[in-house]
Amino acid sequence: MTGAGDRLRAILDSLRVGVIAIDANGRTELQNAEASRILGVSATATRGRKLEAYLGPEHPALSLFAEALRNQREVSAHACTLPQPFGKEPLIVDLAASPIGVGDEVDGAVLTLRDRTIGSELESLMDQRALSELFSQLAAGFAHEVRNPLGGIRGCSELLSDKLNDSELQRYPELIRDETDRILRLLDGLSEFTRGGDLRLQPVNLHQVLDKLLELHSHAAGWRGVEVVREYDPSIPELELDPDRMTQVFLNLVRNAVQAMGDRGRLVLRTRMDAQFQISSDEKGRLRMVRVDIDDTGHGISEKDMPHIFTPFFTRREQGTGLGLAVSQHWVVRHGGRIQAFHLPEGGTRMRVQLPVRRGA
Repeated sequence: MTGAGDRLRAILDSLRVGVIAIDANGRTELQNAEASRILGVSATATRGRKLEAYLGPEHPALSLFAEALRNQREVSAHACTLPQPFGKEPLIVDLAASPIGVGDEVDGAVLTLRDRTIGSELESLMDQRALSELFSQLAAGFAHEVRNPLGGIRGCSELLSDKLNDSELQRYPELIRDETDRILRLLDGLSEFTRGGDLRLQPVNLHQVLDKLLELHSHAAGWRGVEVVREYDPSIPELELDPDRMTQVFLNLVRNAVQAMGDRGRLVLRTRMDAQFQISSDEKGRLRMVRVDIDDTGHGISEKDMPHIFTPFFTRREQGTGLGLAVSQHWVVRHGGRIQAFHLPEGGTRMRVQLPVRRGA
């Protein structure tokens, strides 16, 4: 017959919330299966050990545990980022600590961990999709309203140029024409947001796309001092992609990386099958994802700029239009993927593109 202890263990292991029981000295007495998954360490390895011994001194659970004992009340922290072993992606976790004891005697605490990573990923994916749709609508209306009067202005500048005999005055209609052409080029870039349904999907070898753009552009002047490193995962299957659109995406990201490094640095293109699946908002179930990381050793992106880098017309470059990353996000989202930016610990930036492996691909 199953004992009461085994029954309790089975109940705790069935919970989708991580549970850790800790004594007043900070030593672990009990840990369920979900807590083991979230922390990346087994219950056997943690039993009898102090929290800081296996979590590390900076882990947010330590301060929660101490506060729960000190104030003898439940405390919580939401959306904490917990690093994972073996290079896995961090988890987003809600933490809570509650004191336990008999009467007024507190002799420990229970720490609970609720994994919010999937929900956060879906919220991020939906936010990117919503922004892409919003920018598409704004771009369509703006381009339509502005292009027609610009055409008239340009035509008038040509007529004016034909009528002027004074060479000194000729530069004014030429200036009008040049500036009008510059605005029209911006509208051409903005019009990318209006083309959402014209993907020409076909089976594509991702590594061939990356190699082709490197071969075409790596001989340019700005690349001469850049070391290019390819770290490709040979297990990646062919993906259902629009090769022209995804070449545009990766070219934007690679060019930004090279420009951020000036004339010297290290550019790494890394492909991997994601260890985790991603929820799809337009298909049932979860999709296996392919990850493309583009790392550079440049000056990086400031903390205040990071939330805005995918916003159209946001740029810190004097000659930049601010459309490259916005257009890249647009096409990645149209493929059912996601694009993110990260600071690298050693300096520089990582741009990550995740693309789905469709059924049958």
